[in-house]
Amino acid sequence: MPSVLALLIANLLPLYGVVALGWDLISLIMVYWLETGIIGFFAILNIALATGAIALLLVPFFIVHFGGFMAGHLIFLITLFAAKPGASFSDIPGFVREMIASNGLWFAVVGLFISHAVAFVIYVLIPWLRAVWLGTLNTRNVEAGPIMMAPYGRIIVMHLTIIFGAILVTVFDNRLALLVLLVALKTAADLWGLLRRPAPAAPVVVH
Repeated sequence: MPSVLALLIANLLPLYGVVALGWDLISLIMVYWLETGIIGFFAILNIALATGAIALLLVPFFIVHFGGFMAGHLIFLITLFAAKPGASFSDIPGFVREMIASNGLWFAVVGLFISHAVAFVIYVLIPWLRAVWLGTLNTRNVEAGPIMMAPYGRIIVMHLTIIFGAILVTVFDNRLALLVLLVALKTAADLWGLLRRPAPAAPVVVH
């Protein structure tokens, strides 16, 4: 399955960063936090395709809500794992730029973006185009709530896994082995989430 292969390859890139480039815990967490933004981006596209004209109202609401969720989550991670108590929302842009520039995180982020793009094409875009072609697309009776909440379930599972692994890294001495374990746990959580998605056979996009 192309989406599974893309997911596994993309998740090997953070592993390379840990083993070959010496990424520390906060570098790895930053990559996964940026992946949250990627998930949000493709969720916006999903909302727009699935809900039609009402997306003009839903998308701005989702951006504000999801953006606040991401910002609050990063403050929590910075405070907990980067030894920066009292971090504020104004610290986020500079912290993100510094982490990407100093640790070369960009290649892992690009790989994760491609992985999510492959899944989006297979599970969302192709069924949507098929429905448009067959004239079966129905955006009027679609429930917007499940579509808007879908990214949160995956993100919560992913980040609970990350936080659990990160706590192990901070408690025990063998950090390299535990960082590798953290990547493995996160990859397993991603794979579990992907395999639970509905098969892309339905002509109407409603997930």
